[in-house]
Amino acid sequence: CSNHVMRSGKHFAVFACHGGIGIGVVRPVRMRISDFPTGEVNSFHSSMDRFWGYLIGQRIARWTDSNVHYCSLTSGGTALWCDWASRHPRMDVDGFQSDTPIGLLLNLDEGTLSVYQNAHRVATLKDGLSGEYCWYATVWGAASVSIKRGLAPGEQQG
Repeated sequence: CSNHVMRSGKHFAVFACHGGIGIGVVRPVRMRISDFPTGEVNSFHSSMDRFWGYLIGQRIARWTDSNVHYCSLTSGGTALWCDWASRHPRMDVDGFQSDTPIGLLLNLDEGTLSVYQNAHRVATLKDGLSGEYCWYATVWGAASVSIKRGLAPGEQQG
């Protein structure tokens, strides 16, 4: 995601999902496949604790002092976040609708990641975000996801 790093301001994306997916934001990290045993990264996910030491070792000053390195929402409406040092409780998002497009608003002015559906804010998934992030998506099995940049509900094109 090195060409699509979000550093400040508001960023809104709409995810159209089919099947089991995870979407959200993650720190931009350069991984060298040669740093891992053969096949080790075939099942890579930034929430897997076996990769945390490596990931946190990639920290740069532009991450600032925030310890929110990864924040995710599943197609089933479960949110989780990671500081790449310890596990944190998952949260089921009340009012989340499966099989409905998902809007995510990363507001780096306020330090929040919020979820929107049907032009309404459903929940704030996490606060305390600052520094650099990229959008990410992961799919399981035959699932699919598309990402489209958009305007947050209530914002007008300028």
